[in-house]
Amino acid sequence: MNKTIIALSILSLSFSSAASSTSDLNAEFKKYYSDYQAAVQSGDKKALKDTAQKAYEVGKELYGQHDINTINLAINYATSMGNSNPDKKILLEEILKITKEHHTDKLDVVFNITLPLAKLNFKENRRESLDSLEDIAEQAEAKQDYEFASIAYLEAAKLASKSSKTISKARKLIRKTDKINQAHLPETSVQRLSTDIWVAALDEARNRKSAAIERLEHIVKIFDSNLDFDHPFELSAHSKLVNLYEKTRQSDKATKHCLAIAKMVPWKDSQEQEPLYRANPQYPKNMARKMKSGWVQLQFTVSTSGFVKDIEVIDSSEKGFIKASIEALEQWRYAPKFEDGKPVEAVSTVQLDYIIGRG
Repeated sequence: MNKTIIALSILSLSFSSAASSTSDLNAEFKKYYSDYQAAVQSGDKKALKDTAQKAYEVGKELYGQHDINTINLAINYATSMGNSNPDKKILLEEILKITKEHHTDKLDVVFNITLPLAKLNFKENRRESLDSLEDIAEQAEAKQDYEFASIAYLEAAKLASKSSKTISKARKLIRKTDKINQAHLPETSVQRLSTDIWVAALDEARNRKSAAIERLEHIVKIFDSNLDFDHPFELSAHSKLVNLYEKTRQSDKATKHCLAIAKMVPWKDSQEQEPLYRANPQYPKNMARKMKSGWVQLQFTVSTSGFVKDIEVIDSSEKGFIKASIEALEQWRYAPKFEDGKPVEAVSTVQLDYIIGRG
């Protein structure tokens, strides 16, 4: 959402010359801003930082230091900097002060500055960082801008989840976000679906697997019934459901989600396939007693339902690792290969590594 808000703001930049600016300055700004947009598209980080800096510096001269366009350009420039760059924090603090003094009605811009600042300051001052985001969420809620409030609360929750000392705060914020969503946002809202993913993760972490499954199945249902496009949230929901159903010994229910993922993510023969569910092998006791590390390379077939079958040993460092490797691999689930719109069997390989710690 942070990038979206900034993008919308920047799209509203005025390219007409201010009274105090020259046509040359306006033309220079247009060039640098166009270069910046090209760098965004190309993903060239160095070009992105260089052009963002130029666009900001020329834009500040063109629009003035306190203009909202200049502030948005500064946000772009700050975003292009690495978190280890001390100039990033200095710039964000400077424009936050300007925004609060000259643009008291621009709560979305305050949020776009406060969020990266909170992330930078979180390690040293967790409470202040979280309070700054929660304060914005409360202001948005008071204005009945419930989607914005939901976004701010969820970002605060994500930040709080990064420390074991604030994990209980993260749970409260996620529940607060969920409550707002259910009361005020449509089921098809991307913000609501994003929160649902986090609520499901919270339920799973608290061993409430049934609640997590119910929430994730609801996400899948929303996409199937109302939305005609694929989205990372849908893919994430399917993937998490495969894991949850396998953990609760409901492999038959996991199958449809394996198939759904296969339709969304093409099979790549050129690389090792990534399992949707992975059971870790038990370290063989005799190998552990001998303090042996090792590996086993296996070839196998992924069935049309995403199960593993026809396992063959390609090579191994020690025979003592083979049985445990096969027993683990038999439990794995994959998204099957699709050809002409139908699932087909496909062969893949994997190497399981065994590393024993040496104190």
